[in-house]
Amino acid sequence: SQKQPMIEPRMAMGYRINNVDDRVDDIINALKTSKNFDPNRLTKFRTVLCFYDGEEQIFDYGECYVDLIFADSVKNFVPVSVAIREMKDSLVLLYGLEYEKWLKRETVGSIYKSNFLDEDEDNEEISSDNIVSNKASLKLRDRVLKEGSVLPNEIIDVSQFMDSMVDVNLMDECGIELANRFIRTKPTKILTIATTGLIAALPIARQLNIPVVYARKERSVVMSNPYRSTFKSRTLGTSRELFVSKEHLNPNDRILIVDDFLSSGSSQEALLRIVGECNGAVAVGIATLIEKVYESGRRNLSGFDIPIESLVKVVSVEDRIIRMEEEDGYEDYIIQNY
Repeated sequence: SQKQPMIEPRMAMGYRINNVDDRVDDIINALKTSKNFDPNRLTKFRTVLCFYDGEEQIFDYGECYVDLIFADSVKNFVPVSVAIREMKDSLVLLYGLEYEKWLKRETVGSIYKSNFLDEDEDNEEISSDNIVSNKASLKLRDRVLKEGSVLPNEIIDVSQFMDSMVDVNLMDECGIELANRFIRTKPTKILTIATTGLIAALPIARQLNIPVVYARKERSVVMSNPYRSTFKSRTLGTSRELFVSKEHLNPNDRILIVDDFLSSGSSQEALLRIVGECNGAVAVGIATLIEKVYESGRRNLSGFDIPIESLVKVVSVEDRIIRMEEEDGYEDYIIQNY
């Protein structure tokens, strides 16, 4: 009998991916430390995919161009994402493939129910309109990178769209996303700080259909015996007091803390201390728009053992350059919108 040809292990497995190892960063570091270093030198990352089923062979690739100063091995995942998308489109065209609508509907519905609904709730049909994607966080990330700037003392200036001037449409979308992340905690009130915290608190409260209570930085004449707490303001470089009327918090309240930034966690901790003073009230989570990961606020608040969610995570502002934590879907968002 004729001997069967040996099949390569990678062909039998169906796929093989070469790892991105330290050599990429080694090459980049060598270029950055060379005498002729040019931070604006264009660096190209290229990923090539090959599909082979024994008969057909298809090649597709993705590319990403960045200035050398921003280059590192993480950027390689951008062309990987593009190459995979191109390969998918090629295979759909070649084999006449299409997504089964019933499978997509069942998958999306299951994800929504597992994240946002209690097990004992009715098994009602979930349409794609009810599913809130992470586009709001991607849009916010894009605006921070484009319009944000770093001031002295590592203060991030986003006054163009969420401080002295507010993009209300963007904030509404961010409110929807954060509200869906906390809907299972069943909050009864939102507690925030006037005035910047209100830009996130109001749209979240609208989605959850609950009231907003905000802490004042100066005692109002109508506050006879308020809750009070202090925190260190890095923006002003001084300690600030917070005042909340005792009439607005009840012992049975489930309170969601909302703020625009999570930095050192000092202001959020001050609000949590106020919640703790209201005997019986509990904090169910902390929601913020932007998190400064490098200031370790999440770690400082870990002792409270409550969920913390932020839409955008800034890992560094070194050299006054805003650097973000890589988020799933950001490369796809850029490809679709630019």
